[in-house]
Amino acid sequence: MGLTSVRLSDGCCDPLGLSAGSTRASSPHPHGYWPPRQRKQGEIEGKRNSRNPKNPPFAADEDSAARVRQQPIVDSSTLLAMAAVAETTVEAAADGSDLRSFLAKRGVDTAEVDDRALKELEEKYIIARDLDADTVLSKIQDLLGLGHKEDTIVAYEGLSYQIPSRGLEQQEYEPLLRQLCLRRGKVTPYAVGHPKTSRWAKIITAVLSLVQELLLRGTIICSDFMRCRYELFKQDKKIVDDALLDICCLLECTRTSLGVFEMNTGTVVGPLIFTLEDGEEMRCVTSAGAWIAEEMHKVTANPGAEVKFILVVQRNEIFKDFAMGLGDRFLREFGCVIVTGGDGQPNVTTRAFLRKLKDSLSVPVYALVDPDPKGLSIFCTYKFGSSEMPFDNAGLTVPDINLIGVYLDEAISIEKGQPLTKEDKSILMGLCSQKHVMDDELLRTNIVFMMHRGLKSKIEALYRRQYPPSDYIRKAINNQEDI
Repeated sequence: MGLTSVRLSDGCCDPLGLSAGSTRASSPHPHGYWPPRQRKQGEIEGKRNSRNPKNPPFAADEDSAARVRQQPIVDSSTLLAMAAVAETTVEAAADGSDLRSFLAKRGVDTAEVDDRALKELEEKYIIARDLDADTVLSKIQDLLGLGHKEDTIVAYEGLSYQIPSRGLEQQEYEPLLRQLCLRRGKVTPYAVGHPKTSRWAKIITAVLSLVQELLLRGTIICSDFMRCRYELFKQDKKIVDDALLDICCLLECTRTSLGVFEMNTGTVVGPLIFTLEDGEEMRCVTSAGAWIAEEMHKVTANPGAEVKFILVVQRNEIFKDFAMGLGDRFLREFGCVIVTGGDGQPNVTTRAFLRKLKDSLSVPVYALVDPDPKGLSIFCTYKFGSSEMPFDNAGLTVPDINLIGVYLDEAISIEKGQPLTKEDKSILMGLCSQKHVMDDELLRTNIVFMMHRGLKSKIEALYRRQYPPSDYIRKAINNQEDI
């Protein structure tokens, strides 16, 4: 399917009114983000309102008053309808059956959870769903009080959003689902025209306009392309990501439901066969591996191949060391599958694939990460779920994944460690504030030791003794269980 672009042309008015001139003492955004004050002038061009084709899909502030007069009046009943949109999912699934079918589709077994318990979970947490385009457009229509799904989205004075907080204080590990969840209740208001929150309200409106455009055309786009393509979002790549996450919370849907997908960053290597959605089969070439893709509907081991375990490694360079060149002997020696989520936090596609791979092969999963705060955070994402997207962790966790290293005390016994940065300390403090993390004895021990020593290291420290570190892996796994 081709990519549809909503072009931003130069030389026009500032569509969000985000030009220089307003100052803020601090950011109103819950994640400490404040969009840049100065922007290149631009105008979003795209699908026109069918009843008024002269109107662009997003109006500038100076035109808002005139445009609003053409929009439906937002009376008290409309405001009540907008406030109720967040409860739509709960009311539609009063018996828990909708949540059960969704979780089953994600590979989550709820056979031992009754409908009443599922209903309580749905009332307590925001759990994003995979929704079709028409449903998402209807939710946007209700949220903004539009007369029709294709009506122009205008950032009129007084337009407000009640955005659910995604802060750590609202996150909770749910034992029934074995994943990190986002509690309902705490919201932050953002309103166009408000002296402190107007800028973010306009950005949410702009991204909603782009999402509406994509869904009406029936096309999809990469969020990275969206960031690079539009002048409006070029200055800070987090603008689009944060706005999309807030919109997903508002509409209680996944990112892909918005017509936006992430670039594939995960890779896998091992004796595997992938069955795509159209039934076509592809073999994983051991010497090169394969990009992890959403289209991998089913994954099985090659006939006659014995897969003993799955090894998850952090960073692409480590993956290459273990899977290619001299590292190829590691695969032959251990008879395993190696997976990486890339150089940062693993995305939804990689985590979903790892869960599918684990369930299909029924073998242990081990993780080898850097002995630093980011490595521990990445491990927690695989085990408990993403703290950045706590509303979308269903079927994306591997609760019984085992951390086999590298441990900081081992790394610094081989080579000198590096001092923790301010960002590292912030990550550790965030991990310390999460009860489910500190309840894990191994994680707690590593976090406390890292904070006490004030040091960090890398997996490559093991290479000073052996490359690839087969003996270390063998010993670490044997300490877990014999393979």
